[in-house]
Amino acid sequence: MKYLIKRTDGDWFDLHKSRQAEVLRPASFPSRPVEGLGDHRIEVRGCQISFSYEDPCIQVCFDGDTLTEAEASQIVAEIAENITKTTGQKSQVIPI
Repeated sequence: MKYLIKRTDGDWFDLHKSRQAEVLRPASFPSRPVEGLGDHRIEVRGCQISFSYEDPCIQVCFDGDTLTEAEASQIVAEIAENITKTTGQKSQVIPI
């Protein structure tokens, strides 16, 4: 499963790398940062989720089959909301 989180009121999110661990995580699912590909990576219930800055959005990729599509959509929506709250910049989730 893959998604894009795109800013709707400009190009790039003003999200500093030092805040990724705090912001790029869902509110309602326990998660932990893990090493791996991407600009940031977390694990949720055995599924690794990578965040990569693409032109000009954040690509979110789920690597594993322990989460349903509904759960993945909820996780991405919660992270997009975190980004909007932190940066004050509106976001949109796009399934790909």
